[in-house]
Amino acid sequence: MPVKSTYSRLNTCFFFVLPLLAVLLTGNASIGSEPDSGAIINFYNPPGSLVVTNDPAIAVNENEMRAGLLYDMENKKVVWQKQLSTSYPIASLTKMMVALITVEDINAGRVKWSDNVSWKRNVVVGKRKKRHIVSENLSYSLHDLFKAAMIASNNEAAEQIARYLGGEVQVFVDRMNTRARELGMNSTYFGNPTGLPASAKTYDNSSTPADLLILALEMLQYDEIMQVTGLGYADINNGRSTSVIRNHNHLTIDYKGEVDGMKTGYTRRAGFCLVATSNKCDHRLISVVLGSRSPGLRNEVVKDMFNDYYSSIGLDKLGPYCNAPSYATASPDPSAKTQKSIHVVRHGEDLASVAYQYNCSVEEIKSWNHLRYSKVKPGQKIVIVSYVSEDQAAAGDEEMTEEVNETPAVDVAEKTAPIVKKTKVKAKPAIDNSKYIIYIVQPGDTLFSIARQYAVSSVAKLKAANRLGNRSTIKVGARLKVPVNS
Repeated sequence: MPVKSTYSRLNTCFFFVLPLLAVLLTGNASIGSEPDSGAIINFYNPPGSLVVTNDPAIAVNENEMRAGLLYDMENKKVVWQKQLSTSYPIASLTKMMVALITVEDINAGRVKWSDNVSWKRNVVVGKRKKRHIVSENLSYSLHDLFKAAMIASNNEAAEQIARYLGGEVQVFVDRMNTRARELGMNSTYFGNPTGLPASAKTYDNSSTPADLLILALEMLQYDEIMQVTGLGYADINNGRSTSVIRNHNHLTIDYKGEVDGMKTGYTRRAGFCLVATSNKCDHRLISVVLGSRSPGLRNEVVKDMFNDYYSSIGLDKLGPYCNAPSYATASPDPSAKTQKSIHVVRHGEDLASVAYQYNCSVEEIKSWNHLRYSKVKPGQKIVIVSYVSEDQAAAGDEEMTEEVNETPAVDVAEKTAPIVKKTKVKAKPAIDNSKYIIYIVQPGDTLFSIARQYAVSSVAKLKAANRLGNRSTIKVGARLKVPVNS
């Protein structure tokens, strides 16, 4: 059995003693009871008080999780919860605290994003009798390690951040526990900076939905964190080559611009966990789900939670092209003609990403192809229906090719270059516009996604404004002129 530091032993003792003291002092014997609607949950210090008002419109399958909650940040209340103050293993949700301390150190001037973090890794090469250990030198910027830890949930990246900021991993872990107490996370324990399971369940990193909400609220104060956790894909560079990593929180890809964080986690004992945030129509929601059976079920629970509550308060549900209530979606022109095209599913694509490309919904694609389920396979042919007015048909649509980076998730140290594939996108001829904004290209951006983000009517307009050819590509960091009100 591992030996904890004196500090960790005291923290573990407090976890068991404080709840009992709270019961004795308040005379409340229902330790495991669920709070009533409208109740105020008082934790062991004032910063931890939460208002709970269950919204009957939220229909969550509670059997698909051990514990969780949904928090309305605008109205400052929990609108759904299960086992709000019960502690469970949290796996890689641990890295949320690593991220918070990193950004706090950045803002305090102790370290910089551009700092170079170097270490040696022992790698086993060869087969059978020819196997031998080779020492490999690795070097990444602190910012790239931060992205690897938060987006790809890379354990080595989190450990190296801990070693760089704390000198020793255990020193940093003590900082994590101290920061948790300062925030009022009194039911949280950290034994390592990665979330990997300990030798015994008792020593696993653990927390409660209420504590994780406190941590998420603190993280939301830093734009640097949200700019990273909201990325579907990101580039990381080791000085010799660039790799592309994919966000384990697939909701940031399926609902880009609406779901912008925050962290996934999984171990066999913890199950599949997720702290997710959505800011649709500037109405921020925070969801915590612990102990789900699969990532798909976990994501569905969170999505349904968001959708049920957004509908309850009069907003539209999440969706790749879901508009705010103040904007009406125009129905097809009665004189418009339908055109059918075939899309061949590529590796890593799902119906949500295909719908994003063609400005339609998943349900429309399922209807056009008579699909009962949302699962598709690489190489599968899908019919896409588009509407073209008589004027456009007479003028003739311009067919262009836009290059899109489609890469699977890779390890932080993997030296593979992005795989570039091509997809055809229909667009209208360009129209001059004298009003522009300047947009800095982010990892994972394409001309098509930028056009959709700023309501530019076609990719052709974006290319014309920047004098790009039909086969031109865009690079991360490039400045693009985006025509507005077009």
